[in-house]
Amino acid sequence: MGRLYIALLCMAVVLGFAVKGAHNSRAAVMPPLYTPQTTGYDVSWPNCEASVPKDTAWGVVGVTGGLVFRKNPCLKQQAAWFRTPALYVNTGYAGIEKARHYASAPHTCGVNDEQCLAYNYGYQSGVYAVKQATAHGLYARMWWLDVETENSWSDNTAVNRRSLQGVADAIRHDTVGSAIGYYSYPGQWDRITGAWHNGAPAWAATGTSSRLEAIAACKAPGFTGGRVWFTQYVTTLDRNYAC
Repeated sequence: MGRLYIALLCMAVVLGFAVKGAHNSRAAVMPPLYTPQTTGYDVSWPNCEASVPKDTAWGVVGVTGGLVFRKNPCLKQQAAWFRTPALYVNTGYAGIEKARHYASAPHTCGVNDEQCLAYNYGYQSGVYAVKQATAHGLYARMWWLDVETENSWSDNTAVNRRSLQGVADAIRHDTVGSAIGYYSYPGQWDRITGAWHNGAPAWAATGTSSRLEAIAACKAPGFTGGRVWFTQYVTTLDRNYAC
């Protein structure tokens, strides 16, 4: 860890941001910044020219720019919009050929061991994301992994799960006290992961512009097997309702 991250970590601990262990618990509770029945925003690279929202109590900011190993060019600018920003990262698995570039770390993988290679690929994309956040002086107690069919994935859902596990493990390793949750459309999650129930917090996309439908979606089972923390609906910017 660099000196900058250590300084940010110390500040976070003093402020009570460390919630070590919450990331892998089915009983993980929503941090106080997500007051139930409030709304926040999520923003990333498509919103670089957007105006600052009027209500900036909380938001989620994309560290990566739509793909793994790609920067969000306005990360620092957008993070400054919110008093208590969380962070999210794009995920994906680009296939065994690209994964072989990461065959040596954190595990030593055989050239045809796709489970191992997918884990390393995900892990290194998580390392990349944390480095991007740290470079801009950002520390978050909540990191969300964005899992969508728009990104590249294997037809083998077990391989996809290994890649996602690698991302989560890298963030946990390179930060302290950061909880992990997953953003997805429930049907897309099932297609990509094989309906993986890992018990993590769920952030559910509704694909609608209706706040009422987002509120109703809070009552649906979490696609991860964990609790739904908030649901997304789309206006000018993406809005999110805290369940």
